[in-house]
Amino acid sequence: MKSVLRIIVFAPLALLFLFFAMANRAPVRVFLDPLPGGDATGPSFEAPLYLIVLAAIGLGVLAGGLSSWVAHGRYRRAARAARADAKVARSEAEQLRGQALASLSPDPASNGRALRRSG
Repeated sequence: MKSVLRIIVFAPLALLFLFFAMANRAPVRVFLDPLPGGDATGPSFEAPLYLIVLAAIGLGVLAGGLSSWVAHGRYRRAARAARADAKVARSEAEQLRGQALASLSPDPASNGRALRRSG
């Protein structure tokens, strides 16, 4: 089911990127004005338009993912602490369960009497 869903989503998306790249393959000059160097307008380079647009989208996705990861750091830290507390609580519960079972074990003398009465 997941593979079919991936094909349904990613195949049209790949076709969309392909058609965009084919329609916008002319080179454009990109000027980096605030940076020093190069000619009077700053450094520049020439690249196909689709490459610049797709690179900008990719950088935006990476920047958004990074900012989200940083913003959710406190929740990951709280979850890590909660997992550690739960592990300690589980081990304490197992230890107490073992102690309770040990204190409830029948003594051999009463067990023998119960067997003689029932047998």
